[in-house]
Amino acid sequence: MQSNKNMFVSLFVMMTMSMVTNPFVFSQNSGKTNITVNVDSMAGIIDATIYGQFSEHLGSCIYGGIWVGEESTIPNTKGIRNDVIEALRNLKVPVLRWPGGCFADEYHWMDGIGPRHKRPKMVNTNWGGVVEDNSFGTHEFLELCELIGAEPYISGNVGSGTVEEFAKWVEYTTSDGESPMANLRRENGRDKPWEIKYWGIGNESWGCGGRMYPEYYSDLVRRYSTFIKNYGANQVYKIAAGPNVDDTTWTDVVMRKTGDVINGIALHYYTSNSKPAAVIDEKGWFDVIRKTLRMDEIISMHTKVMDRHDPAKKVALIVDEWGTWHSVEPGTNPSFLFQQNTMRDAIVAASNLNIFHKHNDRVKMTNIAQMVNVLQAMILTDKKKMVLTPTYHVFEMYKAHQDAINLPIQLETPNYEFGQEAIPSVNASASITSKGIITISLCNVNPTKNAKVNIKFNSFKNKNISAQILTAEEMNALNSFDAPTKVMPTNFTDFKFTKDELQLDMPAKSVIVFKLDGQIDSRIGKAIEVKKVKPGIKYAYYEGILMVLPDFSEMEVLRKGKIDQITIPEENSLGDYAVRYSGLIKLPADGFYNFYANADDGCKIYIDGKLIVNNDGRHAPIEVKGFASLHKGFHRIVVEFFQAGGGAVLETRIEGPGLAKQIIPANMLFHEID
Repeated sequence: MQSNKNMFVSLFVMMTMSMVTNPFVFSQNSGKTNITVNVDSMAGIIDATIYGQFSEHLGSCIYGGIWVGEESTIPNTKGIRNDVIEALRNLKVPVLRWPGGCFADEYHWMDGIGPRHKRPKMVNTNWGGVVEDNSFGTHEFLELCELIGAEPYISGNVGSGTVEEFAKWVEYTTSDGESPMANLRRENGRDKPWEIKYWGIGNESWGCGGRMYPEYYSDLVRRYSTFIKNYGANQVYKIAAGPNVDDTTWTDVVMRKTGDVINGIALHYYTSNSKPAAVIDEKGWFDVIRKTLRMDEIISMHTKVMDRHDPAKKVALIVDEWGTWHSVEPGTNPSFLFQQNTMRDAIVAASNLNIFHKHNDRVKMTNIAQMVNVLQAMILTDKKKMVLTPTYHVFEMYKAHQDAINLPIQLETPNYEFGQEAIPSVNASASITSKGIITISLCNVNPTKNAKVNIKFNSFKNKNISAQILTAEEMNALNSFDAPTKVMPTNFTDFKFTKDELQLDMPAKSVIVFKLDGQIDSRIGKAIEVKKVKPGIKYAYYEGILMVLPDFSEMEVLRKGKIDQITIPEENSLGDYAVRYSGLIKLPADGFYNFYANADDGCKIYIDGKLIVNNDGRHAPIEVKGFASLHKGFHRIVVEFFQAGGGAVLETRIEGPGLAKQIIPANMLFHEID
């Protein structure tokens, strides 16, 4: 979180009208928006963590927004507001970032543990110079995560902290051993360690986190990553501080120097506006939407740089700060960044989520800024009062996309023109769940004109359809403490579905989410014909030092044979080797099947030549999931696995119609014979 807003205001960059800079294909000449959804083009999984949140010790995000203390008259659980807990549970918040932001690089975690009345106070130099009493610290944050069902994402102090301090924080929270830090945690009331996967190595190290050069920061990342240890089953996912907006030089240097020791690199991009949220005319509306659509261009430019160093896409792009940054509400502390949240902010949220879905192969987490009372918040509070913002409702409507398979779409839409500029009038995304439910999200960014929309479905027969809409009459419509339900989702029925096409007249400035429950009629997933089969699956064994799964055609087969199940061959080098399993899997019914690979190290699962599960790379035991729509009968299955010293784990599981999650049983595996 940057403390100098002017840095963002100066970044107003003109969007061009080319397909390169716009996130969606569009046509200037067509009067209608035409969308094609092809189920045969199932792509990658939209990670649930794309719907992450961010909470910083800034203004009233923590104190008053989340934390009121156990003695408060506001209903709470262990000091955390019950109304906020309930609202966040409803969103299925997957991951929550804390304690900052700029605050993270002046935060010393040991000040925030132990009896609260003994915790030292500090001055929050980034946000208003207020006194921070540290009553909300590590235990309280992790309690919040448990209460709302979110994974914690902790940003460590690199700017003013030490390697030792960071390493001890990881040990304190995740170690179950006999050590000074683990025992200190027990003294403070927590016997069992937490599982904390996500750790940020500093925040905005190019700015408020230390004003570092990328070369210097990269050396620090290598140093810190060396001393951040894995304890027990907890495996640390290391996230480096990434670029400011379009600084591809920073990305290039950090990827080149640290790409082998990190799991993710963070990107920050805010949509800035110099007026309060509710002070809107169409010029201001257009300006904000134009800027937010640039997110697609920014992700694409950094992805291009990352692909040069990491073509296998093992390092994720983490957009852990994004959203609107308006001027604060009149009469409020300028350093507290309290802003209202209008229908325009809802359009911003929906458009960005559609963009993130599109980039799901590289973007694996995002964290909107911020969760409560700061910037583009989900929730606003005022003492005992609480209100849900239009942005909250977009996240609520979109949550069906979490962990669903992205369905690439073809979209042609007319321009929304203002003055001498133009942007696509409609953006959209689509996904399908493991239960076969298709979700389509539409966003009409034009505040004055409806959009005629036709959506065509290939390889899908619909049975049931429902929809919700979020819209308002005024551009500056918002939910206030006096009128908390002015902008709310309602059922939408003004559409027609005939054969394989959905037609609707989409209101101006609206977000609509359709859910379709039907039957896939696809050439993909058809069973194959086989003549003679025998139980068991073939395997080929190789040896070599590997970082990722190889091209097996270029390796020498040292041994081959047949095996009942997909397990590590008993005869192996105990060091560095690889195995490729190939054969047939017999499925008992039509439907969606989930496949899981729990591996140490890399593993991939292919069904009928399509990559279903990608768990590649050197790592401790990690389970990765994928799924496919498949017909009853035989399908080709290939499992690739490599081991790189240390522990060795290979477990492949299946789950589907009439099948509880289980190791793929021997009675489902076969091979063809001549």
